[in-house]
Amino acid sequence: MHYHYTSRSDPGRVRTNNEDAILVDPAHGLAVLADGMGGYNAGEVASRMAVSVVGAHMAQWLTSRQSPASTATPATPDAPQVRTALQASLDDANRAILSAAAAHPAYRGMGTTLVVALFIERCLYLG
Repeated sequence: MHYHYTSRSDPGRVRTNNEDAILVDPAHGLAVLADGMGGYNAGEVASRMAVSVVGAHMAQWLTSRQSPASTATPATPDAPQVRTALQASLDDANRAILSAAAAHPAYRGMGTTLVVALFIERCLYLG
């Protein structure tokens, strides 16, 4: 199947600062959207960190499944494997955000919402 990706972000009506971060990675079938928590410190930092960490983690996981060490086509991951990878990427992002908030007083209390979409063959996985 072929998927077409598009993204758009808007700061909304209340704030002038857009705290959204978006990653679209068609090569890996991955889309990530984070919306920093408005009204708290550094929501835009948290959302960028979340998108970056999750994107890198999932791209690495997906790439490692296609290791050139074997010429055989890798098996399509099943739902539990995808869930484990998604959970690990979210845990990594959470740890990175908490660590940055602890290290930088200006970041204390920062946070973000996060949605991850992963398309593998005919399946859509959401986290």
